[in-house]
Amino acid sequence: MSGFATHPGRGPDAPWWCRFGTLLREQWIFAALLGLVWCGDLLLMASGGGSYLLLAPSATAMALLAVLGRRHPVCCGLAAAVLLTGTTVLVFAGGMDVYSLGLANILPTENAAGLLLVLYAFRAKPPRKAVPVTAVLVVACVVSVFVRGRESPVYPDVSVSQSMSFGFLQLVLAVGTGMYLRGQWPGRASADSPVRALLRRQWPLIAVLSILFFLEFIQSNDVSALAIATLMLCGLVMSGLAVFAPMRPTEAAGLGALALVLTTLVLRVLGLDVDDNGLIGPVPLVATGAGMLLVAFAVRHSVPRRALWATGGLVGAALFALFLLPTDHRYGLNFYLQPIFMGGLLLVISVGTGMYFRARDEERARSVRSAVSDAQQAERMALARELHDVVAHHVTGIVVQAQAAQMVAEKNPKAATDALSRIAESGTEALTAMRRLVASMRGAEPAGASGATEQATTDLEADLRAVVQATQRRSGHGNGPAVDLRMDLGWEVPQEVARSVLRVVQESLTNAEKHALGATRIQIDVRSDEAYLYAMITDDGTEVRHQPLGGSGGYGLVGMRERIELLGGRFWAGPGEHVGWRVEAVLPLAEQSGEVERR
Repeated sequence: MSGFATHPGRGPDAPWWCRFGTLLREQWIFAALLGLVWCGDLLLMASGGGSYLLLAPSATAMALLAVLGRRHPVCCGLAAAVLLTGTTVLVFAGGMDVYSLGLANILPTENAAGLLLVLYAFRAKPPRKAVPVTAVLVVACVVSVFVRGRESPVYPDVSVSQSMSFGFLQLVLAVGTGMYLRGQWPGRASADSPVRALLRRQWPLIAVLSILFFLEFIQSNDVSALAIATLMLCGLVMSGLAVFAPMRPTEAAGLGALALVLTTLVLRVLGLDVDDNGLIGPVPLVATGAGMLLVAFAVRHSVPRRALWATGGLVGAALFALFLLPTDHRYGLNFYLQPIFMGGLLLVISVGTGMYFRARDEERARSVRSAVSDAQQAERMALARELHDVVAHHVTGIVVQAQAAQMVAEKNPKAATDALSRIAESGTEALTAMRRLVASMRGAEPAGASGATEQATTDLEADLRAVVQATQRRSGHGNGPAVDLRMDLGWEVPQEVARSVLRVVQESLTNAEKHALGATRIQIDVRSDEAYLYAMITDDGTEVRHQPLGGSGGYGLVGMRERIELLGGRFWAGPGEHVGWRVEAVLPLAEQSGEVERR
């Protein structure tokens, strides 16, 4: 029972410090980042002294709530909103300045803890619970930004619009990351569509495009509102096309090029100037990133000819935008050299990335095809062995009995009648074996199917005796060799080993019936020690039959050798020391059972 004992740091009766340590280990990356931010805040508070130190308990409590939020995101999220509001009241009443980074008037620890709680909420809870908690946290954060209402001592030039844009970007990334880490679309695990699966795979790209979208917005301060709206619409359309490009890469690239051309024409007709501080001059930054993704997906998923057309269309649209987008900073040919060089470099990167992933996809497809082919071959070989070992064993007995009945029919009709009875019995056994084999291939066991001759049980000795008795019944009284079985199994035999030994004995008896003419005795010796199981089957046949009964498929020895070698054993078959034929098999016990137990 020790293997099922509760982990000392996870059980409900474990000390709180053990449970908290386990919680930290489960989220050590997030906890480490949050700890670094918290330490930075404490250092800034200590350097500011005075009233700033009053914020230390609040920052510490927010960090602890974020850590505990992995297990209880809803409760911790609501508690964090209440704590943030209380801290805001304290800041407003004391007239304190708040150190912030990116999000104005919000401590970095408060910012990081809130994002982590949102991430945990969408990772562990359905939207009906995660959305309200997130909404409460967002409202508390927005209220804190405006109520605290002072410039950040660290970044005093951060405007409210930039702060809100940065907060929205963080919120999108936190929600998306939580849903991405969830592993499946929240609340729709049983009805997942290709679109949802694609969105989960594309989430890292969505995050990158969101960051570019934010950078595009904060860099457009000197541009008119209409121009910003037009650029944002173009970026949004091209980003959406880039996200869904794996479904229809060529069409997405064509529509992306069309969107960039139309945006250029609209800005040109309306005479709206744009900034030229992008990677490709006046071409919008988010459009540049989305265009690179469109090129990469076209090269990766389309045939070369269609990928060439898609890439050419996007390059043409980028050049069209570069030369026709209105801007106030054109200084002749030198203005275009750097954007053209940068555009060529980005094009090479995009094409190279697409070709790399295309080659990787082809290699993965070859590996999958090879693995499937190997698995199919292994299944065919297993099926062939089962057919040969189980069904052919009974059919061989039927052939032997039928020929014996033909030989004695005229002289001893009663013996022929007895032989027909044994043939019917063998036929029934063969039919049962075939049904059991088909059922095992389908993963089921037919009702009423039993018998040691078909599948090894936990008692190898009983199985072997059943095989010997079935062989002697088929041979009839005095019409076949006597079978002598000697066993010394003092150690536990794993089922796979027992099954293989049973099949080897079964096939050896079948071969003796078909090939060992003049045999009067078949000796079966099976014994085991601490490490190995030994099986030897010999007969005293002397005559040679050039064409065995029913013909020879030639796969009996091959199948036995495969069975033994698959389990790490050794197999040998050949003429006996003086007469007849001998089959030997040695199978390891320890590798199969993990440990050898004395009965």
